[in-house]
Amino acid sequence: MVRKPMPAPPQHAENGVAPPVQVPKLTPQPRQRRRGLLLLGVLVVAGGGVVSYQTITGLSNRVPVLVMTRDVAPGRQLTANDVTTTTVGVDNLVSTISARDLPRVIGKRAVTDLVAGMLVQPRLLTDQVVPVVGQQLVPVAVKPSRLPARGLQPGDAILVLATPENQAIPASRPTARTVIDAVVDQVKGPDVDGLMVVDLIVSNSQGAQLASLAASGQVALVLNPRSR
Repeated sequence: MVRKPMPAPPQHAENGVAPPVQVPKLTPQPRQRRRGLLLLGVLVVAGGGVVSYQTITGLSNRVPVLVMTRDVAPGRQLTANDVTTTTVGVDNLVSTISARDLPRVIGKRAVTDLVAGMLVQPRLLTDQVVPVVGQQLVPVAVKPSRLPARGLQPGDAILVLATPENQAIPASRPTARTVIDAVVDQVKGPDVDGLMVVDLIVSNSQGAQLASLAASGQVALVLNPRSR
């Protein structure tokens, strides 16, 4: 039978003095880990500096501009209750109107729908009343299926084509008498009959012809490439 070695008995102090306590040695941290922690600290400090700089820069670029307070339909004149001023930070690529130009904006007409909360841009306003000299405005009621699915907007250039239901549509290109150039002024609807009403601006020489086509109800609207 093999005997297990017995632990050494504790050493007794000589002359009443306790032996010194042995302190375990700490394993030194790898140098690579310390470098990684140092690099992480530098990145945290640098990131905080970048965020602070962007915040300060954004606040310094805030400018007073005009903003809509109420919805305004196309063609309506702006009043003092429709627009106000606000201070925002905007990019240089965003077109805005300075707050100091508020008096000059009052009385101008909306080119398209202006929604409360949107920034006012110069291209959305006009001081021109339509139709101008040499033009006529003709309302055309059409079925929604005869409009482009993407819809029409004020300022869109379109072609008005006659499409009689009792005649076969020729395969050849329509003649000049069946095509009218027009510009969209406003779009409303559908009405109680399910029709969309499109106000079109045409030249004086084509106003009567377009009114005749509109009365028959057999027209289709073709959207030309948009300029904006």
